[in-house]
Amino acid sequence: MTKLFFRLITFLIGAVLFLCAALALLIYSTGLANRAIPSLPEPPEINTEALPLPSSERLDEFGELTGVNIPDLVIPDVVKEEGGVPLSEVVERRPLVDKVPAPQQLSGEAPVIGTNLFLAILMALIFGVCTTLLDNMWREEQHRIQAWLDWLGVTKPVAWLGKVIGWSATAGIRKGCFTLPIVVAMIALYGIIFALLEQGTSILSPDGAVLAVALAFAVGLISFSGDIARRILARSWELPSSFHLYPISLLAAIGSVGLSVLLQLTPGIIFGAPAGVDFDNMPENKRKRREAALGILEIVLVSFFGAVAWFLSGQVLDALLLQISPEFVDNIALVLTLIQNVSLIVFLIALETAFFSLLPLAYGSGQSIMKWNWFIWLVLFVPVAFLFNHALLNPQSEFLSSFFTSNVRFMWVVLLSLISFTGLLWFYFNIMDDVLKEWFGIVTPSAQAEAQINAPTVPLQPYQPYPVRYDQYGGFYDQYGNYHPPPPPPQG
Repeated sequence: MTKLFFRLITFLIGAVLFLCAALALLIYSTGLANRAIPSLPEPPEINTEALPLPSSERLDEFGELTGVNIPDLVIPDVVKEEGGVPLSEVVERRPLVDKVPAPQQLSGEAPVIGTNLFLAILMALIFGVCTTLLDNMWREEQHRIQAWLDWLGVTKPVAWLGKVIGWSATAGIRKGCFTLPIVVAMIALYGIIFALLEQGTSILSPDGAVLAVALAFAVGLISFSGDIARRILARSWELPSSFHLYPISLLAAIGSVGLSVLLQLTPGIIFGAPAGVDFDNMPENKRKRREAALGILEIVLVSFFGAVAWFLSGQVLDALLLQISPEFVDNIALVLTLIQNVSLIVFLIALETAFFSLLPLAYGSGQSIMKWNWFIWLVLFVPVAFLFNHALLNPQSEFLSSFFTSNVRFMWVVLLSLISFTGLLWFYFNIMDDVLKEWFGIVTPSAQAEAQINAPTVPLQPYQPYPVRYDQYGGFYDQYGNYHPPPPPPQG
């Protein structure tokens, strides 16, 4: 009883502190504090300035840091003209990637860097601790969760939902001649869905069609880079592998786009894998290590394609300082606009794919890596999360001003929701059931399941055979208690 009481008090103290911190964030980020108390200092202004001008020195530093070596874009001198048309005036980014920085456009201000590094470390701690607790609770309390599902009568719907989520189009397309057209159609559909992130552009217009094609190309490139990793390791491990399409992931893509548009996230959440390669007959004693190796190789390949595309966008940005003769400027601007937009789209999708893949969620690369080695996951996640924050989530705002941006607000909502969900589950399984049972005499379905599992078992008694007994008629009882009558008298 005393132990349960102190556990309850400790949880309540933690819950009050958490609610106070969450409420303070809500009041500050929505401006309620300044409206309620006008004498408070004005909140900092959000940096809405355009991205900084290119700097070739910073691009060279990026190339040395990452090892990416792409030759400079060479524009013939014959098309250059002193006093001609600056390429910066005719090469325009699409609205979707207008706020996505090239390497030399990243903020170098210490407060912005410190803010995004702090957020990356905070993400690692919260996602790492919460998902570990949830995984442990699912493994240890599965019988209690199952008892609640049975009591609510939703066991079959939940099982059906699991089958739907795990369903994939496999043998039906591998055996037919429509494999390639189906794959191309799936990727094109992803391009159309993600093109809806660019508000003000009709997907039915020529401009919208070009955007959809660029997005489809980037989705296919990044998605199949992970499949390449799996094929490489499948051959090295001499394991059979199979190609799967995941139609259900279209719902994830539609949901992420709808959420981005609804909450005005910039540039938006691009999430969903159209296909993948799965292994058959993976040895159980090697599964954990090999799945971690798969995850690491996938992240490396995705990061490589993203880095190459990002560096290429920086090369184009440097070329915008040139002045071109009017007779050549239109053609050169068309080519550079295409290269710049496609390279930034590939970088955007690669960075978001790497970030979401490293989240330690079920069936993801991040969970496989973290289960194998927690430290290796941390080393991979923090740099990717920092670049995700610094390039996409919060490219220009300091800590206090970041609370007024929709991207950072949404991130805090996700983190606080994850903490709340994990804390409530822990509270129920470790405190609530015991309080209801010991203090109020209420036995919940999960408590009944726990009691049945922990109930003492009666040891089986060793088998004691019946003694063989004869009666006066010549019959007998055997060792199993069965009676055998006397044999009939002989004939004649």
